[in-house]
Amino acid sequence: MVRLTVWMLGLWLGAAGPAFAAPAGENSDASLQAIETARTAMREALSKAPLGFRHILFVSAVPEGFAAYKPRDTTGFAQGEPLIVYAEPIGVTWKQDGDEFSSKLTVDFEIRTPDGKVLAGQKGFGEFSLEAREPPLDYMSHIKLDVSGAPAGSYILGLTIHDANSGKSSTKDLPFEIK
Repeated sequence: MVRLTVWMLGLWLGAAGPAFAAPAGENSDASLQAIETARTAMREALSKAPLGFRHILFVSAVPEGFAAYKPRDTTGFAQGEPLIVYAEPIGVTWKQDGDEFSSKLTVDFEIRTPDGKVLAGQKGFGEFSLEAREPPLDYMSHIKLDVSGAPAGSYILGLTIHDANSGKSSTKDLPFEIK
């Protein structure tokens, strides 16, 4: 799921300082221009960032939206408990077609032992795509994996995202334990 958020815009508004000094209730052209300038700078910075993750972590429940997640206190999971991962990819390439922009990410996963032996995995496990009128400033997704039946022990969840628009990939390993 992908969501635009006012939170990030709020950070930019706070940082812009005097440009937003219009009296309350006024819709100032200068304020709107400052917002657009900040959004353009943010989109430019995101377009230059390498493909990767701003945040990627195990969470206690399926997130409700961007930045609306509860981190797990531990990376230990009970037998039969699903792995839920919250991810904010950055450096996503947006393809423009007329006045629409689109992204497409695919995700591979592997579950490995700490010494590197692959126990399970799937290429193209997940696909996340979005079409929008402008490239969003914030992008999030979640992945939920059922690992029931896995014996107690230490493991590594390897997640690789592939950007179909740029051909770039990025991998992140998340160690976890089944108790």
